[in-house]
Amino acid sequence: MGFVEDKRFLEFKARCLFFDRFGGVSPYPFDSLNFSFAVGDKKENVLKNIENARKSINVTKMAFINQIHSKDIVEFDGKNHDADGIFTDKAGVFLAIRFADCLPIVLMDTRKRIVMAIHAGWRGSYLGISKNAVDILKQRGSNPEDIIVSIGPHICRNCYEIKDDLACKFSEEFINKKNGRLFLDLSAVNIKQLTQSGIPNENIVDLGICTFENSDFFSYRRDKICGRGAGGIMLFNSNSQE
Repeated sequence: MGFVEDKRFLEFKARCLFFDRFGGVSPYPFDSLNFSFAVGDKKENVLKNIENARKSINVTKMAFINQIHSKDIVEFDGKNHDADGIFTDKAGVFLAIRFADCLPIVLMDTRKRIVMAIHAGWRGSYLGISKNAVDILKQRGSNPEDIIVSIGPHICRNCYEIKDDLACKFSEEFINKKNGRLFLDLSAVNIKQLTQSGIPNENIVDLGICTFENSDFFSYRRDKICGRGAGGIMLFNSNSQE
């Protein structure tokens, strides 16, 4: 079971990582580490994958939300919510976002030790979910300069082809035109929301992994029928030696 990790978070006694698609029990076309109950895989496979992933990172709980392509963000309370973001200051909980082209984005207030994971597809990005994420942290006393951000595997600006009806929703600065075709840079959309909200650009890292180009990760655009990956963040106990 593999993953990519943003090791900057370890300094602040947190762990930010994004699982690849290997090491699970799901059969083709969900092979193999599928975290979604909604794609046609058997429930028992998904539950086994979640449990194995939980054990592999030694975390008490993996907390998912029912992602609905909104800008809504909720505080972790142990319940399942319709939302596209979740945050907590509790240790031992891995806040998990499912993805298969959309952006999984992790934020951490390194001073107040609040962590957040959000899901940004084109709808959430258009609605301003990254701005909303920072606004929520500000409401809890966060200084944007203390927030670090990681953008996990997602479809890149060279592969996310769109039509005119979607392109017109976004500023031209986010649209790449190639041979009469249009491509959307979702990462740039969200980075601008984050920086305009006060987060220094140097605090934001895009891991630069394209799900469409890299078959180690699920891609809906590439495969149509496929599983969903997961990534997110967890806090260690303040006295942890991890």
